[in-house]
Amino acid sequence: MTEDTVIEILRNALQAEDEFSADDATRLDEIPSLDSMARVRMVLEIERALDDRLSMEEIIAIETVGHIRALLAAKGRQQVEG
Repeated sequence: MTEDTVIEILRNALQAEDEFSADDATRLDEIPSLDSMARVRMVLEIERALDDRLSMEEIIAIETVGHIRALLAAKGRQQVEG
């Protein structure tokens, strides 16, 4: 995994250029290009990073960039940055 897996997941989902960045407080509904198809790609990217499927409850709970980071950390795929 790269240094910041969460940003990589979002870049891939958004099909964004390298300059895309966001912090943990960024709400997904505040990212203009995160439409319904990008959200599907985001979930698929998270599942790929986890090598596991997400439950509907986990998917619904993802509201911020920080939620993605916490989900990866909870499943042992990324360390939580303090």
